[in-house]
Amino acid sequence: MRDPWFPLLILLIVLVAIWLGVLGPLPGGFADWLQRWQTLAAAGVASIAAYVAFQNTTRTLHHGERLERQRRDRKHAAVRAVLPLALSSLSEYAQESAETLGNLVDKCDDETLPRLTATEELVRPLPADTLKTLSDFIEYTDHGEVRILEALIAAIQVHDARLRGIYSINNDPNIVGVVIRADLEGRIVDAASIYAGAAVFYNYARRRSNELPTSVPWENVAVALSNMRIWDSEYPRVYETLERQRSFSTGPFDLPSDGTA
Repeated sequence: MRDPWFPLLILLIVLVAIWLGVLGPLPGGFADWLQRWQTLAAAGVASIAAYVAFQNTTRTLHHGERLERQRRDRKHAAVRAVLPLALSSLSEYAQESAETLGNLVDKCDDETLPRLTATEELVRPLPADTLKTLSDFIEYTDHGEVRILEALIAAIQVHDARLRGIYSINNDPNIVGVVIRADLEGRIVDAASIYAGAAVFYNYARRRSNELPTSVPWENVAVALSNMRIWDSEYPRVYETLERQRSFSTGPFDLPSDGTA
């Protein structure tokens, strides 16, 4: 659309051209009058030209910002559409991890896991596209709290590293050490925390709510254990580990109650 100031700017340019003699000689009286106002007119023309340039630049910037907002909104909508698939993959990962850990707890000899008991199925990396979807969701979410999702991704990475450590200790003859039962039970709680962290985002992902979750209480982790068929009657010490965690924080992704990390 043409700028509304454009015709006025053209008119002023013509006037300047006239007084500068570009268009030929002028009547004496008019030329004398125009000469007296030359400085003021030049300043006025420069001011109007600067204002028009500023308006055009501002309009261009606003247009660019509007296009960028639209692009980010479309990207957020697209990532939100596939978020249920990523959360489902995450829930499946957590459940398989908890079941494998539970089987290892059952195989413990008193308080330690016999060597060469942990198999490669203990370490099941999460599909790369799942983590990519979660990271894209964080990047393109401009409204709402994503701290829980950030903490969830960090927890997945820590959990994976710990499982790899368990496998190495149990299988590598060059590593001196044993895997204790309490460590396995703690990792089951970690898996349940990941499961609970994914679960709180389902309502948003499925468009049942437009509010992002801001917390994952330990009660949700207890529910996750039940959903993963880690029963209190079979694994009472896992639930005892969970109860101990309650005294340090309100949830697995919150800071401890004493403020320490």
